[in-house]
Amino acid sequence: MRVRISLGARKTKYMKYKKLYGKEEFELIPYVKNYLENNEGIEILIGCDSQNFADKTIYAVVVALYTTGKGAHVLYRRWKADREFTRSVRLLNEVWYAIETAEFLKEAGIPKPKWIDIDLNPDPRFKSNEVFRQAVGLVEGMGYEVRYKTLGPIATYAADHLVKI
Repeated sequence: MRVRISLGARKTKYMKYKKLYGKEEFELIPYVKNYLENNEGIEILIGCDSQNFADKTIYAVVVALYTTGKGAHVLYRRWKADREFTRSVRLLNEVWYAIETAEFLKEAGIPKPKWIDIDLNPDPRFKSNEVFRQAVGLVEGMGYEVRYKTLGPIATYAADHLVKI
């Protein structure tokens, strides 16, 4: 089996994001830096989800700026790519895009995310379990803490909504 993980779909020096329920695009780094300077106690959570539609795969990466007890300010980037027919590759792409975003923030001097949320299930009865151990190893191997379906991953819940709109 040939595995293809596409790195950096439409990645540029400045990743364009939107606010949840907003239309205006903005550069992620300056926005997050400004938000962190003007708000206290923010945890950064990152997640990604995808969905196949016709001949395309839609990906959504979410950066959630979370305040305990108050909720999250959700930023996202959504794009279409050629359809990824192999489920395991599509799921690993989701994980990689979340890590890539975390690394992009880290390189800009933004604090490390509290969690990287992955949309995978630890229960072997579910199809997403086929890459669960690989994905957890990938996230932890990059130095991040991981949350998955049974642990309430906020960022992937938001990403799931965004790939379906």
